[in-house]
Amino acid sequence: MKNQDGKVILTDKKVFHVGDLYFKGGKQVAMAEWDVTATEHFDLGLKALETDTHTYIIPLKTDITHATVEAEFNYLYTRDETFPVQKVVKEIVIEKY
Repeated sequence: MKNQDGKVILTDKKVFHVGDLYFKGGKQVAMAEWDVTATEHFDLGLKALETDTHTYIIPLKTDITHATVEAEFNYLYTRDETFPVQKVVKEIVIEKY
């Protein structure tokens, strides 16, 4: 989220992750030493058709008149390959009471 001058007001990142941990002799090891009998699978991923919601309460200075909120969903295929899935940018007018 940025104010009307482009200054960042808020930034947040959430990672949904699916992976495997590899063990040998009860200790975690690199995938190169992988043993199928000692694999622990964990799934912290976002499931198909599942939604995720975040609510933020942000105290703003009185001189902020509007803000730009940008949300982006990226798919991390490998450590070096990321693909954009969707990006949404919304302009918000801050009303004074």
